[in-house]
Amino acid sequence: MQRGDHREVLEQRIQRLGECLAEIRRQMEGLMADNQRLREIVRLAESELRNRREQVQQLESELHALQNTKLEARAQIEQAIEHIDELIAQHEEPS
Repeated sequence: MQRGDHREVLEQRIQRLGECLAEIRRQMEGLMADNQRLREIVRLAESELRNRREQVQQLESELHALQNTKLEARAQIEQAIEHIDELIAQHEEPS
């Protein structure tokens, strides 16, 4: 090969490398954009998860409060029934 042929082959290789680098750059930019979108999706998902977790905690708190209210009402009813039973027993006692 002559010197001119070597130079032409070298220039073709340099051009091909430039094209490859440009393609790599485009792909990397695409990956970076995808990565950014995924980060945003993860951020939104984490925020939604926090909100759901707070809702669950609030509902659990409300459930415990309702259970406590139910237990208190049951105790009051039992107490009222005992009082009624006492009144009935007193009324049935012979004078």
